[in-house]
Amino acid sequence: MTSKSDTKQSGRGDVGSNSIVNITSSNEDKDRIYTYAEAINLAGNGCYSLGLLATLSVCTLAMGVDMFGFSVVVSGCTCDFGLDISQTSVLLSMPFVGPIVMAYPWGYISDTQGRRRSLLIAMWVSFVVSTIGAFSPNWVVMAVLKFISTSLCSCAQSASYTLLGESCAERARDAYMLIMTSVLDFSLAAYVVVAYFILNLDFSYDMGLITFTPWRLLALALALPLGIGAFGTLFFYESPKFLVNVQREDEAVENLRKMWMRNNGRGDKYPVKKIILNEIGNERRKDVSLVQSLWEQIVPLFKPPLLWKSIMLYFFTAVIFSTNNSYFIWFPYLAEKFAAGLDSMTHSDETGLCNMIVSNNNVTAANYECKSTMDISLVWASLAQGVTFVIIMLVITKLAYRKKALMIIIMTFSGLSAIAAALVKDNLTSFVMFFGLLTNELCIGIIYTYFVDMYPTSYRGMAACIGVMVARLSALGGVNVLGAFIMTHCTTMFYACGALMLVAAVFSFLLPPDIRKK
Repeated sequence: MTSKSDTKQSGRGDVGSNSIVNITSSNEDKDRIYTYAEAINLAGNGCYSLGLLATLSVCTLAMGVDMFGFSVVVSGCTCDFGLDISQTSVLLSMPFVGPIVMAYPWGYISDTQGRRRSLLIAMWVSFVVSTIGAFSPNWVVMAVLKFISTSLCSCAQSASYTLLGESCAERARDAYMLIMTSVLDFSLAAYVVVAYFILNLDFSYDMGLITFTPWRLLALALALPLGIGAFGTLFFYESPKFLVNVQREDEAVENLRKMWMRNNGRGDKYPVKKIILNEIGNERRKDVSLVQSLWEQIVPLFKPPLLWKSIMLYFFTAVIFSTNNSYFIWFPYLAEKFAAGLDSMTHSDETGLCNMIVSNNNVTAANYECKSTMDISLVWASLAQGVTFVIIMLVITKLAYRKKALMIIIMTFSGLSAIAAALVKDNLTSFVMFFGLLTNELCIGIIYTYFVDMYPTSYRGMAACIGVMVARLSALGGVNVLGAFIMTHCTTMFYACGALMLVAAVFSFLLPPDIRKK
């Protein structure tokens, strides 16, 4: 028979055994090494992630407003500075030249000093320079200051996407990228609406060296988002993935723990203590000269196994920005010509977009009068474009995990719309097709998601910044080609843009397959 004492001893033995198991399990959890994907997913998706999305969206919106909103500032200062066509072209080129010059340095700073640090430097200094630019005494000083300002704030396009992509849970990352792009899509409506209310004011204050008129107030207003974005970035942390990559693992874990807390993390404590990146091709040598470091930062992007990825992504970048940005910066001018032509024609006069723009341009050129105000029709057109694009973007965030399919569909639709804009003779329908051409901007967020997905951490910032350089070079070329030929070969320009985007749609089939949603 079994005695009570034996039973008690047996019970004590069971308790001791469970304690040993618990201690062992606890030690195993403490010593476990997590991949970065596991660590960032455990940090969760909540207040911190949403706040970071909002702040970085402001940064990208500020960049868009500073770069493209400069077109309405130039329109406002034309009379004050007595600008001719060549001087106007130089001014409008500055927002594209600056990012081309600084893309490589920003890529190096982002990959070696941090995403957040590069973003803070860029946004703060750009805010100061843009503010000073509002008091430019002549167009030459304005051009130089805009060159400096946009060369700095252009960092936001690569650093913001990289910081967001590395600092939010994988399940939310693609959708967040697209949401941030939708905010950038609204930049045209944002600066046009602000410009309408400010440029139509009537005041003039003599300040000695300069006369303070509405366009200077507009320049100050458009610089403000840069400061707001810079200030908001102060409340967020450096990318933990960057910190792990530069052997600052303790800081990375601490940042992840803080992110977990601000995301209303569940459980007693954040479990991650040790992290590995588990990435191929992520090596970086230390103790090398600056020149050698710069060289080693860019060469791997154009050598196997990254070569084909670079060719594909930079080709898509060139196609999107050369077609989209060129028509985007000309949009206020084309919309104004179209609206004026629509008012002067009867309903039966169906000529199509190109014929209306060209014929109305010839009429207005003969009766030109310098004015700095803005017509309400441009506001309505810009709002229609912005609201439509934001709604479309928010809808497709539900399909964010189908990046490849979205690229194919959007580029095909944009290409067909460009061709239809030149073919269709109904005035209103052809202008709607012009909006369809601009939808390829929706692919920008997808492209930067691929930059995060397809490159190792050590080269991701550089790859994205070289993408910015390719984007601005393409945009600069597109703006000048479109400006030179839109009035003489309008239909041909639309056909060429459509064909280029259809080619890009075909190449999109070579992108990595989509990961099925679990």
